[in-house]
Formats: sequence, C-alpha cells, structure tokens
Amino acid sequence: MQFHLPEIGAWGEEKYRLIRYYAQMFAASMKDKWQCRVYIDLFSGAGRARIKETGKIVDGSPLIALGIDDPFDRYIFCEEDATNIDALRKRVMTDYPSLDTHFVHGDANKAVDEILAKIPQHSPIYKVLGFCFVDPFKIDNLKFTTLKRLSAKYMDFLVLIPTGMDARRNVSYYMKYNSKHIEEFTGRPNWRDEWPEAEARGENFGLFFIKQFCTSMADIGYKYTTAEASVEIRSTEKNLPLYRLAFFSKHPLGHKFWGEAKKYSSPQLDLF
Repeated sequence: MQFHLPEIGAWGEEKYRLIRYYAQMFAASMKDKWQCRVYIDLFSGAGRARIKETGKIVDGSPLIALGIDDPFDRYIFCEEDATNIDALRKRVMTDYPSLDTHFVHGDANKAVDEILAKIPQHSPIYKVLGFCFVDPFKIDNLKFTTLKRLSAKYMDFLVLIPTGMDARRNVSYYMKYNSKHIEEFTGRPNWRDEWPEAEARGENFGLFFIKQFCTSMADIGYKYTTAEASVEIRSTEKNLPLYRLAFFSKHPLGHKFWGEAKKYSSPQLDLF
C-alpha cells in the first residue's frame, strides 16, 4: 500500500538514531515507575520518508517511537500538513493498530490546548511522564510559549534547534526589529541587547542562539543544557552545520539517558 513519502536529506538518519536510542531507554526504564508514559511529537510528518541521496526509505520519529521494545502507554502526534497527517494516520493504523494513538491536525503552537487535553491527568496514584520530540522545519515554526505550557506537565524535551541551516544564514534578517522569530523561538525578548557582546567574544550566531534557548529552558525549571551537550547535525555532502539536537529534563536520570543515547547511536554501534 502506497502512502505519501516526503524526501529528507541523509543527515536525517543520525537524528532518527538518536531518537530511537533515547526513546527506548526512556520507555523501558520508566515503565515500572510511572503508570502512564506519553510520547508527544509536535511536528510528526508522514511517518516515513525517502532519503534524497540514496532513495532509501526510513521510519520517521512517530514510527520509531511506536516500534520500540517497550512502547509508550499513549502517543500524541501533531502535524499541520493534511497530506502528512493522513499518511501518518494510515501507517499507524496499519502497523500499530493496538497502541493508544491520538492525532492532532494543526499548528502545534495553536493546538497546544488540544495536545494538553490528550495527556492523561497526573495524580498521586496515577503518575504521568511525557517525552516530547520537537522537530521544527525552521525558526518560525515553533514558539517557546508552546514548550512552556507543555512543561507544566512532567515532561522531557528533545528539541531540534536550527542553529546552522536557519539562524546563522539569516542573522541579518532576524536582527531587523520588525522580526520576532528569534524572540518567539527562544523566549528571550532582549536577545538583541545581548548579541553585540557575544559577537565581540567571537561567538557565531548559531552558538548564541542555542545558548539563549537553553537559558529560557533553565528559567522554567530545566537543568541547564550546554551547547556542548547537544548534538550537532551536519550535511552529508558539504559537512556544513545544519542544526543541533538539545535535550532538556528536570531530572539527572534523563541527562544520563541522553548521554548514553549519544554514545550508542553511532552507526557502528547498533545495540537495539
């Protein structure tokens, strides 16, 4: 059966390996400690994609999370593109019909109330823990207020931060005072006041950008994540920096899992 199949760059495979390893460790380790483990994907895509350079078909983040050894108790997939979410729904219903899956069609920033409503209520006798993967295509796809609202739940985040493919390439555009994209993504309304000093220290804009985001995550209660703790994803053809995957948790165990995921997600170390 043929469903919609978007194309992605070969660099996407490294991202998907990291998601698979972290999701597996998270779900397996937490299954006896929490009554309900929830996986949330804010930019789900179509579920599968074709690698542009090779033609290889790979599972996207939703099917990766569904296919782990110890599945989550509930899955919430949000996607704005109607063709993508239709293909995702069909793939999930075909391959994983018995799992508890929910679909939200819309912009994740506008649909956050609907997403929150699908997360079971936490209580002293029914503990709910979430893992949210955030994979925006570009800076203006995500607003920090969305993550802040989700963070009111017990929630870990893995966030794609477009430090190379968007932020660094378009710094002159984002510096214009009529642009609010950096402010809305990072949650830092005064970033323009801080950038000149960072630039004088020799920081490139991508590094400055991720530091701004990490500071805002720390402001809402997450352990501060350094830029060095994130994973830089580079293009396969020209080895240019594209983005960084940064992990955020309020608990040291989450960061331990992330460290293990980074260690074992190498193509040469396929343990799962």
